[in-house]
Amino acid sequence: MGLAEVQRTLARIYTDAELRERFFGDPLKVGREIGLSPKESRDLAQMSAAQVKTFADSLYGKRLLGVGKLLAMTRRTLGERFDAHFRRYAAAPVEGGTPQYLDDAREFAAYLENRLREERVGSGWTLDLLRYEKARLKAADPKRRVVAAFFRHDISRLVRSVARREEPPTVVKRPTVALWIRSKRHGPVRYSAFSAPRLFGGGK
Repeated sequence: MGLAEVQRTLARIYTDAELRERFFGDPLKVGREIGLSPKESRDLAQMSAAQVKTFADSLYGKRLLGVGKLLAMTRRTLGERFDAHFRRYAAAPVEGGTPQYLDDAREFAAYLENRLREERVGSGWTLDLLRYEKARLKAADPKRRVVAAFFRHDISRLVRSVARREEPPTVVKRPTVALWIRSKRHGPVRYSAFSAPRLFGGGK
């Protein structure tokens, strides 16, 4: 197995608690299942399970920190619920090694959006806030020219309010379309939002 393949396999062991437990229960058998040679399995097994868990916990903490920074407003709003959902998300096996923070945040945002829809907690503005940060992450791809998203609330006012840490945040129920536009690939992003007049569904 080449170096890149070994690194990907190690990343699976570090990020998959169930696989890690199975490996240290029977290193040679499980190592063979995941493509490690007997020598590679023995070398890894020489590390204690506690050492590997410590490293895995450190890796998890870095992932949570990185994703939390990219979804900062959602994390601040959800608090412990954000961390609990990320813990369940991160427990799933990761194919091809640990993703980069931006990809990790995009994937977690999609996961979290589904979970929040299932929970149906609150007036829906928390979901709008997450969808705003999710769209902004998508727009961060320099190859994307246009990203559009629809919101049930005046998203610009909501984002400003949450960013200022207003309690409670300003929540105005008003259909809004937000656009992130690049005039050319790799160019700067311009953001615009268009809200419906109060006559057509506005108001708190």
